[in-house]
Amino acid sequence: MLRFLALLLAVTGFAADVTKPAAFSSSKYDKDIAAFEAADKANPPPQQAVLLSGASTFRRWTNYAEAFKGYAVINRGFGGSKTTEVLGYMDRITLPYHPRVVLFHCGSNDINAGDNAEAVAGRVREYLSRLRKENPGCALILLSTTHAPSRRKAWDEMKKADTLFQRIAQSEPGVTYVDINPALNLPDGEPRPGVYASDDLHPNDKGYAGIIALLRPALDKAWKETAPAFAK
Repeated sequence: MLRFLALLLAVTGFAADVTKPAAFSSSKYDKDIAAFEAADKANPPPQQAVLLSGASTFRRWTNYAEAFKGYAVINRGFGGSKTTEVLGYMDRITLPYHPRVVLFHCGSNDINAGDNAEAVAGRVREYLSRLRKENPGCALILLSTTHAPSRRKAWDEMKKADTLFQRIAQSEPGVTYVDINPALNLPDGEPRPGVYASDDLHPNDKGYAGIIALLRPALDKAWKETAPAFAK
């Protein structure tokens, strides 16, 4: 009997080790995330601030502090990341900040790499679920995908993702959807003159100015509505 119990404990212990999820790691972005953590250690960012979470459109927004003047803002956009990576690293560069409002902009890279809109929206829902589990009063502002000229072939799937993002906002309290494309594209879908960088993918300073004009009302509203949950 004792031998049987010892064997059982060994087997169950082994099973626990095997099923324990490993920390997410991407050789492409581990150094970027480690750099964020080093910066956080050297100069701890504020808690309950506004968090920019997503890919390179946020990373390249160099004057974000001025654009979001009046708010404490943490920018954790990195590389050409996909929703898989933003979700995977959120234990390290999202949840520790206990943000009051998260601006989320990611998904275009997934679709450009061949993923479908449903998968992207599913990961956004998972991100929201994990965010709310530890930070139930947090507001989420979902930005649309960017219908950039260089990714015209992916526009149809991006528009499907945007529709799913809108449905998430309609079905989840405290979630707002903001379409940033009117700041960058004309009504017929063609790019507005002078708002894209030379890569025809990312906004330039004029493009960012148009985006903040669309985002600021949504942020002001979300900040006001989250006041009771974050009252000291």
